[in-house]
Amino acid sequence: MPIEPANTPDSEVAPALGQPADNLDAAPLPTPQEAPRNSRGSNRSSHWDSAGIDNIEIPFHWSVPWSDLMMVMMVMFAVMFVTKMAERDVGELFRKEALTQPKSRPQFQVATQQSKEVEKVSISAEEILRLSEKLITQANLEDIDVVLTENQAVKVSVRGNLLFDLGKADLKPEAISFLDELAQIIAANNYQIEVAGHTDNFPISNPAYPTNWELSSARSARVARYLIQAGNIEPGRFTIIGYAFYRPTVPHTTIENKARNRRVEIIITRNEYKP
Repeated sequence: MPIEPANTPDSEVAPALGQPADNLDAAPLPTPQEAPRNSRGSNRSSHWDSAGIDNIEIPFHWSVPWSDLMMVMMVMFAVMFVTKMAERDVGELFRKEALTQPKSRPQFQVATQQSKEVEKVSISAEEILRLSEKLITQANLEDIDVVLTENQAVKVSVRGNLLFDLGKADLKPEAISFLDELAQIIAANNYQIEVAGHTDNFPISNPAYPTNWELSSARSARVARYLIQAGNIEPGRFTIIGYAFYRPTVPHTTIENKARNRRVEIIITRNEYKP
């Protein structure tokens, strides 16, 4: 007996297919295999959007630090150039002033320029002794002794009446040329200088020099002042000493011995002068 299809209404067929009757032509739902693949692709895209460009490290090009270095060097050379030009302008200004000023020998000059101190060299004691002996020989003076002491100092002793008359502290003209040459030897180095005055035991009493202390001190000071003026030497290098008649080289028993004890000693020490 043949089986006939049941007369089922169209409204009942649509629910069985899981779709409304009027939406049968719509796109099919995605299969289970497609859903996970689409999900993973979506995750990678969102990860790139959130952390992509911000986390990429772009290396610096070598020209960046090089340009910084060139800029620093340019500024440094510019500062050096400006400083050099300023020093040259100041030097030219002082030279112009020196040329316009009249040349005259001052009564008392003081060497305070640092450049002159730099030009000085350390001369050995033997060289100073040799120069002093040569100076005495050329001056043909007999009342001058030059010796090298135990501590390597050079002591120049000017005895008798070569420098001063009896009871006076005024330099005699015949001693000027010798002191001029000695001042040049002293100016060529930077050692400390001691100038010591000695007298005989002949008593002296006048308003200018009440005792031999004042006379010996005045004589050493006069010699030191002349050396400073003649050689344009720094006064701080000098020490003035007056011993009166208390340090004789020979006893004060004869006129000759007293003449030997009247002396001024110029001692060139081995101690460097430091202002």
